[in-house]
Amino acid sequence: TVDPGRPSRPLSMRYRDRVLTISLATDRAGKVTSTTDDVAALINAPRGARFRATVEEGSAGLPMPATGPVRLDDGLQGTEVPARPWTVQALRIGKHRDGSRIGVLAYSQEHAREWATPLVTLEFAERLLANARTDAATRKLLEQVDVFVIPTVNPDGANYSFHDYNFQRKNLVNHCAGEARDPKYRNMWGVDVNRNYTVGSLFDGYVGASTNCLAGNYAGTAELSEPESRNVIDLAKAHPNIKFAMNVHSYGGYFMWPPGAYKADGRVTLPRPSIDESTLFLASARRIVGAIAAERGTVTWPSQTGPVADVLYSAAGNSADQLYYELGIFAWDFEVGNDRWNEATGQWEGVGFQPPFDEAHGEAQEYAGGLVELVRVARDYAASNPVRR
Repeated sequence: TVDPGRPSRPLSMRYRDRVLTISLATDRAGKVTSTTDDVAALINAPRGARFRATVEEGSAGLPMPATGPVRLDDGLQGTEVPARPWTVQALRIGKHRDGSRIGVLAYSQEHAREWATPLVTLEFAERLLANARTDAATRKLLEQVDVFVIPTVNPDGANYSFHDYNFQRKNLVNHCAGEARDPKYRNMWGVDVNRNYTVGSLFDGYVGASTNCLAGNYAGTAELSEPESRNVIDLAKAHPNIKFAMNVHSYGGYFMWPPGAYKADGRVTLPRPSIDESTLFLASARRIVGAIAAERGTVTWPSQTGPVADVLYSAAGNSADQLYYELGIFAWDFEVGNDRWNEATGQWEGVGFQPPFDEAHGEAQEYAGGLVELVRVARDYAASNPVRR
């Protein structure tokens, strides 16, 4: 912002060579008359759509100073997160990576603050690769199954959570407008990636997401409006051999599957799985929960095992529902981090989204074992349901 140094000048804007220059208005005496509101309105006018400006709380109507060159700010807290988006990485593990074997997808950290979840999927991947060198059973498993792993679905939000605001749940795409863009709301911006999918979504009338851009479960501007959710679905569509999937969240010790959403009027869920598919979900859950318990005796309560809409809540527009109903993938959800028994207090206690490393490491070990068992479930399913070619 510059003082034009002449009387009776209008407020004007110019953008050239990556520099935005606001020439402030002056009165007949040459005194600057532009306010913070005037400048914001000019920047936000249709011809200035390249930029958006917000007047901070407490600054409305104040005289706009001539500041000289300043660096424009995204309003986020701190400087740890680069302005550029991070690349989402995926691993593919298997002897035959040509689509000829049944596929399993494990993905985690849709919610940034769930720090233990990528430890689970990375431990799972490392266990498969390391054990394949010396264990014949693991080598055989990787000859029969094609494994896909996305350790961090939401890396932008994850880095913001690691470095600046640990309870960041959403991504960093800011769809807010007007007063909601005030930097005082910086830790409330973003889209809940696991409310941004297409099946049973807020936009279809299902419960468990919000149109408020500052809400923790904000669904975005439309189904699949976010690159993070599109990545998951695009990977699944690009590899139609994927028939099993596990979405790893924390915390609470839940083991769940579709339907994951219902409508408020009558609590009508998405269609229930058939008897045969319900049997597969439950029988597989017993195997996988057993594998989890084998590590350190962790209990997954029967009351926390079942369809999401029954044992937890309605999660409109979640990824497992889209994978199951649209793509025909048997899709589950972990909520790792089961309550731990405290001998001193005589109570079960929650472990939180960011447990001490020893607890996070324990969760990674036991739930990686659960994911290995999921691969065995897929192997057995393929053996019982051979594909006709």
